Amino acid sequence: MTKIMPIVCPGCKNPMYGKDHDTVFLCQGCGTLHARDGKVTIIEYEAGAFAKPPEGEKVYLPFWKLGTDFRINSQRVEGGTISRFAGFLSGNSNAGHMDMFLPAFETETSRYKELAEKLTLTPPKYSPDRLDPTVKREPCTVEAEMADGMADFLFVTIEAEKPGTLQQLDYGLQVTSRKLVYLPYYKKGNDLVPGY
Repeated sequence: MTKIMPIVCPGCKNPMYGKDHDTVFLCQGCGTLHARDGKVTIIEYEAGAFAKPPEGEKVYLPFWKLGTDFRINSQRVEGGTISRFAGFLSGNSNAGHMDMFLPAFETETSRYKELAEKLTLTPPKYSPDRLDPTVKREPCTVEAEMADGMADFLFVTIEAEKPGTLQQLDYGLQVTSRKLVYLPYYKKGNDLVPGY
């Protein structure tokens, strides 16, 4: 059974009601999104527009979009040398910037990794739009601090899966920005199809 708890919007001060398994709260009155983890934290967010013809039930899936600066100080690979982050490097530098997309909703580990890797290496092209209040939002179950740690893990995982065998990797990764992005999807049975 879902427990409902009353809270007050930090933006307009109106009462809100949220499900306890969602870590963020969206005010339907003023549109403020916030989290409560001992303190109130306003969260920057955006939604993508549904741009494809309907293929099922509309749903928004939350993703943490983390702007990251990274530097590959050194690495040793046997049987391959090209970094999977080559497209994000600045010129001939070993440093670069990329946006990482990390699922913020409950999903299987393999699906989480697949989505995070795919959307990070090939960022989704979507037009920003207002959240449609008639469309269900999947609960955000991954808190911002957890996403920062997952970004570090994803970086190593992506680099380790390039051709060859990664023997050693010395790198730095810093999160420079954080936003919750609600990407539009269509739910067809157990399948999810991008709607952007």
